[in-house]
Amino acid sequence: MKSVFCTIHVRRSPQAISLAAGCLAAALPPEFRKSSVLIDSFLKQTDQEILSSILASDPDIVLFPVYVWNRQRIIHLASQLHLEKPQLYLIAGGPEATGDPSGLASAAPWTALVHGEGEAALAGLITALAEGLPDQPLPGVTLMLEGGPLSGMEHCPFELNDEPSPWLTGILKAEPAGGVLWEVARGCAFSCDYCFDARGHAGVRCIDQQRLEDELELFTRAGISQVWILDSTFNYPPERGIALLEMLLNKAPHLHYHLEAKADFIDRHTASLLGQLNCSLQLGLQSIHERVLKAIHRPLDLEILAEKVHLLEAEGVVYGFDLIYGLPEDNYAGFKDSLDTALSFSPNHVHIFPLAVLHGTRLAQQRDRYGINAQPDPPYELISSNNWSVEEMDLSRRLAAAVDLFYNTGRAVAFFPAILESLQTKPSDLFEDFFNWALQQQGVDCEKLLTASNWKADDVYRMLQGYICHQLKSRGQGHLTSVFLDLLCYHFHYAETLLGEDLLLPSDEELLQTSLWETPLQRSSRCRLVPFAYEILDLLEMEEMQLEEIACLFRPVGSVALFMRRDNEVFCESLGEDMLRLLKHSNGELSPKNIFAGSLSQATGEELVQFATSEGLLHL
Repeated sequence: MKSVFCTIHVRRSPQAISLAAGCLAAALPPEFRKSSVLIDSFLKQTDQEILSSILASDPDIVLFPVYVWNRQRIIHLASQLHLEKPQLYLIAGGPEATGDPSGLASAAPWTALVHGEGEAALAGLITALAEGLPDQPLPGVTLMLEGGPLSGMEHCPFELNDEPSPWLTGILKAEPAGGVLWEVARGCAFSCDYCFDARGHAGVRCIDQQRLEDELELFTRAGISQVWILDSTFNYPPERGIALLEMLLNKAPHLHYHLEAKADFIDRHTASLLGQLNCSLQLGLQSIHERVLKAIHRPLDLEILAEKVHLLEAEGVVYGFDLIYGLPEDNYAGFKDSLDTALSFSPNHVHIFPLAVLHGTRLAQQRDRYGINAQPDPPYELISSNNWSVEEMDLSRRLAAAVDLFYNTGRAVAFFPAILESLQTKPSDLFEDFFNWALQQQGVDCEKLLTASNWKADDVYRMLQGYICHQLKSRGQGHLTSVFLDLLCYHFHYAETLLGEDLLLPSDEELLQTSLWETPLQRSSRCRLVPFAYEILDLLEMEEMQLEEIACLFRPVGSVALFMRRDNEVFCESLGEDMLRLLKHSNGELSPKNIFAGSLSQATGEELVQFATSEGLLHL
């Protein structure tokens, strides 16, 4: 029997990897595994595109991992598949099949639903289907029979480390320069009321270290660039996290890792290892208020948080916070307080989410207690509750979008304290004002502002320039505008360069060229020439000073800086007149001889050209 696993992702990205489908396919008996096909689809594709890709493989079985973001689309596609090919077996799994089995089962013509971890359950189901539709209950499966649903035991037990790796079996392919989702453990040691991670299994089960080492070696050979580590609290207990970090540093220190941690369990050793690793760390803060965290069974001590964050900062670790608005016992004012406190640490980024009341969670069972009114369909976001009015949820949504635009996409972390100091305002008030200004002064549609993920960094950067000019002028601080814009410009281009690609060194052929003086050269697209009002290196040396002092101390004499990245490190150099002229006019049509046209001696010019080509700034 031929099985097609169709995963529908939110969008194309390095994280759009069919890990769940890969794990399920790898766990099938060999005769079924060989005939399995994995298909990656995306929400922006048309129904016909997705259906055609599925039916092109001529499947007997079509399987869908169902999540909050793709549930409605999959229900529609499953109904269409049934109309076009009624003999198909249609199977749904994933969080939605576990959290809301009855609702999902009644929404489409499914053959069966697989609940919980599906490796063993699905293997049993497909074996049974190959022998004819079973009439006996199967563990972890609900069969949709003519006489009604037939369910076996809720979960089908299996041993995680007995299952084959989707990577090592070749079911999933690591793409050069791409990213991978890497499962190192399953489960969660905690049980927050709003979260589904710990449902079905208590505690954390770790994947065997030898398998992890083999997978890491495979990723390295494939030439991938970044790894998203799937472990909701990799550092609990701390010794488990330390062992993982030591393995990463020993086996693949050059890769970039994305990790999630609980701040409480960060110690000096963990912070030191993170500081040595090329990584970014996300800390689930959610709220700063004791009453809120107590209500959702997620305790936090702010003093301990500050202590742990200082450990990370001392080691130069890039970290961010997660916040949720709409939580029980919280309100809009409390959410603003949490945001202000989070930003007082100067995290690299802040991710903010509305509360989603997910099926199967403890919070979903407490609707009456908290007066919860949530969306009946995905994404199940809170509409209102005893503590949250519809208006407050809307204000929170606007505030979250402003943070994403201004702070995250706008690369504001480095210059944000200077803005707050000059404008004498709190972060949350600044973001509220920014959102309203964009609506009124820029004429931007509200819905466009709320979809911050669709904005490009360059567009946000230009909007921030306009907002800062407006604020300084309205407060009688127009004389600080050039200083502010230079600092904004520097940190934006620094961040963009860091997120870009390394500057390539020249080939042996280019280095052996003896006539570069008369050869048209091209400036590398991986370096940036950025103009500033002031001498930018002077500003950077004095960045700790008050902006008023800087404006008094320096004159706007102008400069142009070169930004480039090498070995994941950003370099910024203020260019002299001759080097600037060479780089600016090297467009693949003019030779250095033409560019300088007698204004510079050939000997001096050739030295500049030799340096620029040897550094990869210019190429043939």
